[in-house]
Amino acid sequence: MANPLAGGLRTERSRTGDLIGSFALSYLVAVLLLASLVYFGNVWEVLANSRFLDFLIRVGIIKYHDKNLGFVEGVPDHKYYLKSQLPVDWLLVGVAAGLFIVFWFVKALEFHGTARFFGVKGSFGQHIRAYLYGLGLSRFFPYDLGDVATVDALRGQGQDEDRATAVVFTGKLLVLFQIGVFGLIGLLARGWTPWLAQVFWSVVILVVLALWLRGTRGVRQYARTGDAAAVVRSLATVPRVLVKLCLLALMAFLLEDIIVYVIANAFGIGIQFRVLIMGLVGGYVARLIPLTPGGVGQFEWGFAMALWLGGVGIEDAVTVAILDNLIRYLTGTLVLGPVMLWHGIETNLRTVLEKFTRSHSQEAAA
Repeated sequence: MANPLAGGLRTERSRTGDLIGSFALSYLVAVLLLASLVYFGNVWEVLANSRFLDFLIRVGIIKYHDKNLGFVEGVPDHKYYLKSQLPVDWLLVGVAAGLFIVFWFVKALEFHGTARFFGVKGSFGQHIRAYLYGLGLSRFFPYDLGDVATVDALRGQGQDEDRATAVVFTGKLLVLFQIGVFGLIGLLARGWTPWLAQVFWSVVILVVLALWLRGTRGVRQYARTGDAAAVVRSLATVPRVLVKLCLLALMAFLLEDIIVYVIANAFGIGIQFRVLIMGLVGGYVARLIPLTPGGVGQFEWGFAMALWLGGVGIEDAVTVAILDNLIRYLTGTLVLGPVMLWHGIETNLRTVLEKFTRSHSQEAAA
């Protein structure tokens, strides 16, 4: 007689194997994207620009002169060493890190306002806890796992799951709104020809991912135009809330533009603010469908290509794109890490992974 549990056990193992395989592919793609971007921007230029070359020489990985130890023999040109010795304004780096914290606070206010509108009960503290937990997981896991975590944390607080899902979905619509508004500002500031050039590769990345991941949850959540229209109509019934959420979304995007500008200046890289706006738009478009954890690699390629085609040197464009996301991740680890590890969260990683795997398996079978 067949064991009735055997089929379920095999199915569970198959789901686990599929999850591990898809995650491994995601991390591999992220590494390949970053490595290819650094190669495209000239490895030595990027190492020197970011001052990481100086670090590699100091710790004995690159041998610069006879008194050094190192696995890599020498630097191909003395100019790279000289560039790596230029001072970094660490005060500005600290300011950028602080502004990232302000940015996440503004996004948390936006999330709380959306939650209140959809009738998701709870205090600001409860809402921000769920939001930051999902945001933290999205930094280290691919696809929409962070969204699943946020919804499940709200559900664990006793909230209605459909309402929680509507809140997360509205957040994605606000991201599209940010892209649209600042993309329009970039168009007015730059004109059609340079604007089209700056967004071209980001759109290519988005289309390739949409075709590659066609039918998956990460793509379908942007294709649900009926749901999007319903959300907009619902928000439009309370103009005060709609305006408030839109202003918070625009404030967050502007903050991020300022952060990139500060980081570029901290490392002595001068880029016009209007060009940076389109760089950030390009990065956002490229990671709309997050194949990699947090869109790592996707964001940098979209950002760097937009800057490069906007007239910035390729080595500067790549360096700024990588430094921006690096500082974002380091700051995020310090701020979001304690939230992710806090036992007061109303869900946990194992539960989130189970829900994520189950939902994607059901969609694949549909």
